[in-house]
Amino acid sequence: MGTSGEPRPVALRARGVAAALGAAVLLAGTPACSSGGGDGDGPSRTRTAAPSTAAPPTGEPVRDRACEVALPDGWSDALADGRVPAPRGERTVLTEVGPGAGWAVLQSTAAASASASGDGRSVVLREGDEQRSVMRLADPVEHQLGSADFDGRWLVFDVVEGRRLESLWTLYAWDATTGRREAVAEAAAEAAEGGQSAVPGPFVQAVVRSGRLFWAQGTGGGRSAVYARDLGPGGERRTVYEGVVDTPFAAGGLLVWLRQGESSSGRPETRLAAVSMDTMRRAELPGPIAGLRNVRYVASDGRTWAWAGGDADRPRLYVWREGWPKPLALVRGEGGGAVPEPELGGIDQVGVSGEVVTWRTTEAAWALDLRSRSYTRITPRYGYALARDGGLGVAYPEGEAKAAEAKDVVQLTRTSTLPPLPGCG
Repeated sequence: MGTSGEPRPVALRARGVAAALGAAVLLAGTPACSSGGGDGDGPSRTRTAAPSTAAPPTGEPVRDRACEVALPDGWSDALADGRVPAPRGERTVLTEVGPGAGWAVLQSTAAASASASGDGRSVVLREGDEQRSVMRLADPVEHQLGSADFDGRWLVFDVVEGRRLESLWTLYAWDATTGRREAVAEAAAEAAEGGQSAVPGPFVQAVVRSGRLFWAQGTGGGRSAVYARDLGPGGERRTVYEGVVDTPFAAGGLLVWLRQGESSSGRPETRLAAVSMDTMRRAELPGPIAGLRNVRYVASDGRTWAWAGGDADRPRLYVWREGWPKPLALVRGEGGGAVPEPELGGIDQVGVSGEVVTWRTTEAAWALDLRSRSYTRITPRYGYALARDGGLGVAYPEGEAKAAEAKDVVQLTRTSTLPPLPGCG
């Protein structure tokens, strides 16, 4: 568990991943858009988008489907140039990447021989070429870094005390100016066989902006709450929303989450809700996004939105951005077998960074370039990608993931250094 070549139920559960957590499981197996959506290129019931002065859509206006291209040298060279060096025998998990790849949060685990000397497993903040160890985890095997975020002063992260979905967790805030660390939230516990487990709820995904922390957690009875807390002296927890919700995420200046309610026919459905992270007041979403129903793995940078849809044998990656009349299913795996196309065997962990949209499948990590409307495989096999505000982080195993001699490749790159992918011809 916990290496870049394996599914990571803790460190990669962030970014709106819908996981099997009792009543908080809202999204698995649901279609991407509302009923009657034809071929699935967008919702059949949306409000008309307000006029926008944003730049027109990138790529050819008539191209409503992207194609796959080989990873070009310009991309592979830029990724290779951003490789993070790791000491011999150390395993590294990339947990978060910051704007422009200016910082990253890593989980670093020393080899068994090094652990005996006291290195163990640590939470590491990397800024430029400098790294700071923020916290050493008490158990170098069972304890794992879950999610993290950094606003230039406050680093917030959660530590999960086990490798099960129901493991207890603690959320910490670390002040980079003083080096002081404080536990600011923890899982509500309930009795379980052999001890205690966390009350079921959405995965914790720490979000911090200008000293204000946001997260969500289960509160019992199949319900959860979205919370906010101002960090520093006197900060108190405030409730932003209560109900059946999935993990909140940042979309520009908005905090967005999926909530469960009832449709006009009385059937359960999920839709997106948002508040301003500055005012904490309810915020309106763009018409095509507000109209979405029963979507999953949603991500946004505030202008571009992407999400996964379709079913097991027809996976879809949908994209919408300001100025587009409707969402487009730009990446599509076709049916015809138990697994449609091995390379597109499922779409999850969607990320957005301007012109670049990333996702993971069972085979590899991928990136879609909206400038060319083409996509490419960015890891040799397995691995994952994190995209955010002009930054791109890529991680994958070099060699067999579980082998003692395996190495973890972590690459941090500014998306501005990436030339457009080749076109579709």
